[in-house]
Amino acid sequence: MKKGDVFYVHNLGQTLAYKVDQIKVIKPTQVDQLKIVKGKDLCTWIPYNPKAEAKAKERSRNRLIWIIIAILLPVLVIIIFIWHKKRKKKKAKADKEKEQE
Repeated sequence: MKKGDVFYVHNLGQTLAYKVDQIKVIKPTQVDQLKIVKGKDLCTWIPYNPKAEAKAKERSRNRLIWIIIAILLPVLVIIIFIWHKKRKKKKAKADKEKEQE
């Protein structure tokens, strides 16, 4: 859509026509831009932006990957440490038994 275009809203048997008088690109956090203007019948049309959605998903995925790494890495280190310690004890026990023979 561009400035001057007309779009229609069909609601409960009524058809309302609105003319585009302003186009702004805002961030999802800028909700103050969507306030009701007293004395005016305005309609705010918010189009879907797949690029922004993809970026948001990408950021979410990146965060998820880092969270998984942050959780799994210490767990993996602990498991390896315990495994190494048990292996060392087993070896020491086997060496002790060999000496006794």
